[in-house]
Amino acid sequence: MVVGKAIVRGFLVAALTFQQIGVLPPYALSQGIAPVYAATEGNLFAVLRAPDANWAFLQSRLNGYPYSLVNQAELSLDKLKSHKILFIPNVTTLTLEQVSTLQTWVDQGGKLIVSGAIGTSSSPEVQTALKKLLGVYWGRALPSFATMEKASQPDPWLDSANFKDPVLGGLLIPVNFGNNIQARFQKERSPAVITTPSLTFLAWEWGSGSAKSDRQWLGAALDRYVPGTAAALAVAEEAKLTPISSFEAFNMQKELQNLLGRVESTILTNDASATTDNLPVQYRDAALQAHKTLKDLPAMIKAGKNEEARTEWKTALDKLWANYPASQLAALPEVRAIWLDRGTLVKAGSEDGLRIVFDRLAKAGVNTVFLETVNAGYTVYPSKVAPQQNPLTLWDPLRAGVKLAHERNMELHAWCWMFATGNQRHNVILNQPSSFPGPVLAAYPDMAMTDRQGRLLDKHETWLDPANNKARDYLKGILKEIVTEYDVDGVQLDYIRYPFQRKASFGYSPTARSRFQQLTGVDPIDIDSTKDYSLAKMWQEFKVNQVTSFVAEVSQELRQAKPRIIISAAVFPIERRQRLSFIQQDWETWAEQGLIDMIVPMTYSLETKELKELVEPNLMQLNNANAPVLLLPSLMVKGLSQVKLRDQLQAVRDLPSGGYSLFAVAHLTDEQQQLLTANSSVSPFNPTRQPFQTVQERFKIMQKEWNLLASGKKIWMADFDIPPFQAQVMRVSESINSLVERPSPVRIEKVRQDLSQLRTGLVSWLRLEKLERPYRVQTWDNRLAALDAMLRYGELALPRLAGGATKKLQISENK
Repeated sequence: MVVGKAIVRGFLVAALTFQQIGVLPPYALSQGIAPVYAATEGNLFAVLRAPDANWAFLQSRLNGYPYSLVNQAELSLDKLKSHKILFIPNVTTLTLEQVSTLQTWVDQGGKLIVSGAIGTSSSPEVQTALKKLLGVYWGRALPSFATMEKASQPDPWLDSANFKDPVLGGLLIPVNFGNNIQARFQKERSPAVITTPSLTFLAWEWGSGSAKSDRQWLGAALDRYVPGTAAALAVAEEAKLTPISSFEAFNMQKELQNLLGRVESTILTNDASATTDNLPVQYRDAALQAHKTLKDLPAMIKAGKNEEARTEWKTALDKLWANYPASQLAALPEVRAIWLDRGTLVKAGSEDGLRIVFDRLAKAGVNTVFLETVNAGYTVYPSKVAPQQNPLTLWDPLRAGVKLAHERNMELHAWCWMFATGNQRHNVILNQPSSFPGPVLAAYPDMAMTDRQGRLLDKHETWLDPANNKARDYLKGILKEIVTEYDVDGVQLDYIRYPFQRKASFGYSPTARSRFQQLTGVDPIDIDSTKDYSLAKMWQEFKVNQVTSFVAEVSQELRQAKPRIIISAAVFPIERRQRLSFIQQDWETWAEQGLIDMIVPMTYSLETKELKELVEPNLMQLNNANAPVLLLPSLMVKGLSQVKLRDQLQAVRDLPSGGYSLFAVAHLTDEQQQLLTANSSVSPFNPTRQPFQTVQERFKIMQKEWNLLASGKKIWMADFDIPPFQAQVMRVSESINSLVERPSPVRIEKVRQDLSQLRTGLVSWLRLEKLERPYRVQTWDNRLAALDAMLRYGELALPRLAGGATKKLQISENK
């Protein structure tokens, strides 16, 4: 590849300048220039990533800067300890704990760069704490874009700032006399930049001005704390290739296309179920503008109008977020689950206190509750098997939970920790010494898992050994006690794995070593994974098989004891090869063998894009394997804004899933509760109990959407494609109705074949629609894939759910 000499010189000069301050930009690494790392592990500053900020856009403007990312939900002194500077762009919501963390970090010498209306959506207590921390607060937004000028005696670092381009400013109000006004807005004469020894406050939303202005101001602010930074960034800017690359263009279009698709899904769902047009016009206007931007972007990028393209792209995104319909979700048959954590049970304190929690969940449309029943070795109920009930729940939350759930037509599943059996954090709560291994290992030390050195503790947890038959029998005894003594609807297996290990460091109990040596003649502690690859692989497979065989035994015994029990597993969504290596959790095999009913991957993310990237490979793998199981993606509600929660719920519905699970009741905010309550219409069918009726209802919803679009001529199809499409839709509908009337393996297979033909036909019949709305067509295919998954699940599970044997469906074969 030929590179211009001027650009090469720019790379080298920028790299050398960055070397002087201890960091290197990413492009320098690609040129083979060795970094000189500072105490911040190669990064000059940290950036706080907030769920209420448009991160994709901010990230594009930070591209090339040497920074580390700190997610707001994970903000802690530990995360900040290696950084001197923290940039907080446009964060409107903070918690008191987060402000306290920032205050402690600043007191220890940390420096802040703040932009925008920080904390304005926070509680009054938080805003008071912020005023103390910053010495200044955001009063209100200015009515229009404004330009700035330097104050009478500005500091030298402002020389590299941008005073030409206007920004969308705000009124800053100082509360301390020690504040320095460095710049003012020309028209309003109000402060535009205020500094203190530990703070640089930019009185505008970073990202509202030009990219050049944003980057120059950030460089100048960094230069205030680390002299030389602005010069290095200026050289990097000069050398930086400003045109939008094909990769960036693809990502811009994909992000806008997907967000637009989800917004249009909500609009279409509303239109298909409403008798009148009850949506405000701005929702549709925002979607139309986004469509126009999508069409215009390629031409703008080709013409080199990069700044215009980025600005219009951001404007379209912002308008969609600001006008995201919060309209009624269709009463889609789905699992709407939530984890009811031990802390909430402790706080409830009694059945009366727990009733308030269940009333709240019922209003939110929840139909399945995963109640934390076994936690760190303690049961929340009085057990005859476990050594000790949790001393903070010396009533019976499990019995109360079952009663309260069933009174509200909800299912109650016992959420149980399996192999993780002790926790130092819980020791603190229960006033136990940090060395306490938990009640189970205190009573039965011979059931423990150990590392190579014979130690029990993995970070802050102790574990039972899956290779120890006594430990396995103990856990199965707990589970059997729960399903026979309590009218639970399901059991969820959590911590159904080994601890995280990078170098096969756990699982070396005397029992496990002896069993492996009997099989192979080799003591696993003597295996060098860097040299004995085949033996190391055998040791890994041995541990994987311990977990999988345990799941198989649990499945068989619980289903024999209670055929209608639903078994789920909370699992990690990471790539299979790494997962087998790190934690020996092979949930694909459990699913393919029909050992469990629901896979619940912990797909936690503050961003919908990342959520989809976690969920889609897992769904694809299960569907490709024809696994008879339902998959429930998990949403972490902590730190998730109301509109982002609505967006993630829509994303999950647009994927081939069986529903969703929310983590957890303890983190559910009033705003999130309001959203769920407004969308709480629940179908009478649950895919785990009525899989075929679920298929029928879901397909009817799709038919309504197709009919609505066809009647308004809002679906782009060639005239000759319409009859075969409509005919195949009718065939699928008829075969589903026939299946619901009289289930049989023959009829299940007929529906699956008809669905397959419809999915194949969509590629041809909707080829024109896909050009205009690819997300919509992909969503319809996803929903058909979800129906196929429910049919596979139903064929295997229905006889058992009806109270019969665990064999495959053996109902009337009549066609």
